[in-house]
Amino acid sequence: MFKNIQKYLLINHPLLWNLKIVPVSAFLILFNIIFILLGYLNGAIDFTETDNDYSRNDNDDIIIFFSVMISILTAIVWLVYYLKNNALKSYYPKNNFSLFKEWLLILVVCFLNSSLIMAYLYGKDLKVRSYYTESEAKKRCEILSQGSFFVSGSYSYHYNDDNYEGDAIVAAANYDVDTATAVVDSVKVKDHFFYRGRKYSNFSLLDKNINSYSFFGYNEDSLRKMKIKDWLFYNKKDSVKSLFKNYLAIVKEHKLKANIDEEKWTELVYDYPKFEKYKNIGAEEFEVSYDYENEIRRNQIDTTEQYVKKVKDTYYLYNKYYVPENSLKHSYETISNSWTKPSVSIETILLLLYIAIGFSLVLFSFRVTSGRNFLIAIVALGVINILIGILTAIISSEYFYLAALLLLTIILFVYLILVIHRKKGKGISGITLNATLWLLPSFGPIVYAIVLELAKSTTNYYEIIDIGLRNEKFPFISFLKDYAYELLWFNVLFIFIIMLFFSRKIKQWRGIAEN
Repeated sequence: MFKNIQKYLLINHPLLWNLKIVPVSAFLILFNIIFILLGYLNGAIDFTETDNDYSRNDNDDIIIFFSVMISILTAIVWLVYYLKNNALKSYYPKNNFSLFKEWLLILVVCFLNSSLIMAYLYGKDLKVRSYYTESEAKKRCEILSQGSFFVSGSYSYHYNDDNYEGDAIVAAANYDVDTATAVVDSVKVKDHFFYRGRKYSNFSLLDKNINSYSFFGYNEDSLRKMKIKDWLFYNKKDSVKSLFKNYLAIVKEHKLKANIDEEKWTELVYDYPKFEKYKNIGAEEFEVSYDYENEIRRNQIDTTEQYVKKVKDTYYLYNKYYVPENSLKHSYETISNSWTKPSVSIETILLLLYIAIGFSLVLFSFRVTSGRNFLIAIVALGVINILIGILTAIISSEYFYLAALLLLTIILFVYLILVIHRKKGKGISGITLNATLWLLPSFGPIVYAIVLELAKSTTNYYEIIDIGLRNEKFPFISFLKDYAYELLWFNVLFIFIIMLFFSRKIKQWRGIAEN
């Protein structure tokens, strides 16, 4: 089939034939699909694992290694066939846009060839997301976050004797009067704190923290914590018991171990109104006790809650009452991150696009010039970079290097245009053409960095500490910082536009005599 297609392309579309675009694209698309499937098969979650006890997936390293090897071998084989024929050296007639189309096709191949690792990681994310929809996963994480309030963990206040607003959630003005009052009343005073005007010990259950998931921000976590405190403050025992029931339903679904039910859990922790007499519920069945003797000496083990068991010279600290909080936290963090911070996102695609653009420009420059000019350009650009680096160190200015590269890019571009305009011989323009193409992707980011720094240094930006006032007084600087990511996409568009113009100039340049 490919033979017939190539025969048709040879007669009707020689550029596509020479690039071997059909077979190489089909091959790379197939392997991208294969790597997505491999990622999906290797993305399953083991809900029994914890942050301290999980199996490292060695398949990841092996698959990533083979993906790199496949990309390298594919590039070598493709280049062997692609570089066999060069229409420019054979003086084959080309239209004004043929070089631009050739570069675009090279970019497509480079992108597909660089995306195998991304395809594998995307497959893993796809598998993790397949467990639950985003809304369902978020709902479960909220239940687990609330449940962690009643599991052994950190407290808000009693680590520090200084006065501070330990529950300063957000500016009180953002919420209703009751919430604002609760924030203000949460100020710690020595060995106790106040919540909604009621005094509590620093060791009260109301002083507990909760676990967070990437679905939620600081404000959401704080409001959820306040919601639980209100359940306890207003003696909403049924709400607490309902939470335990939902939490243990998730435990049961994943076939994890918990030695209490919602009734026993409520009995162990619910001590209205002070919530000072309660039992700590362990976050796992047991853990290794590395300092057993000192723990006993310092009375760190409450025998009503824990006991020590020795197994083959190793001491294990067992919890008398426990739920699999550590396992659930580890697993659902993975699920949460797959939705909020996936391995493959639009940012990843942008990074991959820049990598592909870089490779495509290097290959394109070799294609339109010569191996000799290509190698000399590498050496020359390397030497110039070293010299600029030395000068940057002497001057002690971090932006001198960027300014020098920007100036170099402009000089090289202007020189090439002058050579094309004069038509009196190429001279060293083959070398400068290579360097210009290689520097092109960095032009936009360098301009952005220099403009941003100049805008800051020529004003009193650094003298204003308040971020809100900074944004108000310097809207242009705020715009540059807020839209940095969008400007990177704009730079991609800029590269395409310049290459459209540049490819036509290169065609004219090819028609100039060597000397």
